[in-house]
Amino acid sequence: MKTNISGYFGLLTVLISLSNTTLAAPCTAYNTITKVTNTSIGNYDYVIFSIKKSSAPAYTVNSVTPPFYFDPSGNAVSVNGSAFKKIQFTGVEWMCSIPEVFQLPKIQIKDIKRTGQFEGVISYTVGYSNIPLTPPSQYITTYNYNAPGPLWKVVMKFKKN
Repeated sequence: MKTNISGYFGLLTVLISLSNTTLAAPCTAYNTITKVTNTSIGNYDYVIFSIKKSSAPAYTVNSVTPPFYFDPSGNAVSVNGSAFKKIQFTGVEWMCSIPEVFQLPKIQIKDIKRTGQFEGVISYTVGYSNIPLTPPSQYITTYNYNAPGPLWKVVMKFKKN
């Protein structure tokens, strides 16, 4: 009887991908992203990541351009917007389901998509409007602060046009 090793690896990859995102328990443990939300206050739109941790989380923010692909599957991810920022968290627990509560589109933020969740790295891509108007809409900054308890908030801030 022949064994189809590549078939087994393909099935294993699918099962791991499913268990990491859709079938996993909600992220509530230490060192997890426990929630991702967005809001609009005054002249600004925000994306807020809540991370259960006792120290500041490790993350980077970069400008990116399409096309976007989900890590690890390689599946295409469509993100609305005319400009894009990718935030990538490292050293976080990743085998859980991150609650996402979005009300989109906002004036500035057009879309928020998870574009990676594998081996301690979780990435989101934020699509926003960057049409040169007067005054121009723009990405302002990303900052973090310690909330009550072992909780950190990482906030991406966008100025409305």
